[in-house]
Amino acid sequence: MTDDVAEAIRTDLPRQVRGLEVNDPVLTLYGDDWSLTLMCPWKVEGPGGGFGWESESIEDDAWELVGQSLLSVSPTDVDPVFELSGGFSITVSADTDLDPWTLRLPHVLVVGRHGTAQNDS
Repeated sequence: MTDDVAEAIRTDLPRQVRGLEVNDPVLTLYGDDWSLTLMCPWKVEGPGGGFGWESESIEDDAWELVGQSLLSVSPTDVDPVFELSGGFSITVSADTDLDPWTLRLPHVLVVGRHGTAQNDS
């Protein structure tokens, strides 16, 4: 993730999770002017434990995330960790570039490890 993309992400956060969609095992979190779609292995850790893309009750478990806010994205060498309010984090483990994750914010679009920052000026 480039510095421009990381800065654009920081500028657009926090964002509240207002809803979700599950198309097992794909998870999409969304809110006003943003969405996060996870089309690869992922795991949520939170105060009450965790669940992931192979959990049998993804939709029921994921409702804990509605009302939380996406606070930050911690870039790593390969995949990010999405930090949410309430002590939740989502770790992504894209196994190929063909089934990544997508983060859409007002000033940035990141598909897997590749992002594009949009300049409004």
